[in-house]
Amino acid sequence: MSSQPEENEVLIQSKTIPWTGFGDGVYIKILRVSEETGLWSALIRMEPGSQFAPHKHLGSAEFFVLKGKLEYRMGNAPVDSYGFEPLGAVHDATTCNEETEIFFVSYGPIIFYAEDGSVEQILSYETALALQDGAKDQHFTAEKEPTAA
Repeated sequence: MSSQPEENEVLIQSKTIPWTGFGDGVYIKILRVSEETGLWSALIRMEPGSQFAPHKHLGSAEFFVLKGKLEYRMGNAPVDSYGFEPLGAVHDATTCNEETEIFFVSYGPIIFYAEDGSVEQILSYETALALQDGAKDQHFTAEKEPTAA
């Protein structure tokens, strides 16, 4: 029996990854991206009063609240709350009124909508790769290449 790590094993010290701006008062640290499956995992930090715009999950997602409290259609999710969001779930804005950090795993893209219902932004494994590779304060849309937020 070998105690050597496998080639695809991952161990990350998240404190060594800088927070990247991802919208007003929202910051993200990409932990892992799978180009084969589209899965990506991240730490997300939200300042008080910040929010995720209305969105639709094109893959299921899971989250765990590490600090603070999320407020969304299922109710309040305080520290130590786990949530599962199925494929096709549509959410109104998700907000927080205190500094909040979550561990988030997405099994596919997420479409964020503008106030008029048009597609504003798509968060996918490609977006996650760009953020992981050092993109800063980027805004990713369906129609355009990444542009400054």
